[in-house]
Amino acid sequence: MRKSIASGVLIGMAAYLFLKAAAPWGALLFGFALCFVCLFELDLFTGKIGWFGAKDLPYLKILLGNAIGVLIVCLLLRWNAGVQQAAIDLVAFKAELPWYLALINGAFCGVLMFLAVYSWSKGLRAGCFLCVTVFIMCGFEHSIADLAYMAYANVWTWNLAWILVGNWVGAVACRLLMMDNAPFFNLLKTKK
Repeated sequence: MRKSIASGVLIGMAAYLFLKAAAPWGALLFGFALCFVCLFELDLFTGKIGWFGAKDLPYLKILLGNAIGVLIVCLLLRWNAGVQQAAIDLVAFKAELPWYLALINGAFCGVLMFLAVYSWSKGLRAGCFLCVTVFIMCGFEHSIADLAYMAYANVWTWNLAWILVGNWVGAVACRLLMMDNAPFFNLLKTKK
């Protein structure tokens, strides 16, 4: 649980940076959190859920730990000047998304998160910053970061559930399509 909480703390800090920094700096620098998650081998839900069905991991425990870490940071930092209003404005936009766009935007973020963490594991460290910057600049939705924005705003939306499912579906789909031993491609191979 400690590694999950630590990941949540880092995402809460990155969300704070995003709310405080002028564009595009927040998007460019948000990836520091994922770099340290990977460096210290911490448990981030969006970095692990792509292995659902392939690895037996405590996904709900990871999600709970991430939420605890995010909420701790947000409770401590939300009172700083300008943060709460910036978060309220951002969450209002996210709350207005139709459920299917929240799901789709979550799925594309899931794809990029899987690619970011997998690229780190293969030695491409820049993949963390690149994929995170891309998902933020595209407006894709990251469930743990969105939880942080909601906690900073103290405004909650059911779209978070669609975003979470989207992160899951996108990350798993990416793994199933990209990996050499992916079941999808095994079905297409002909036996000799």
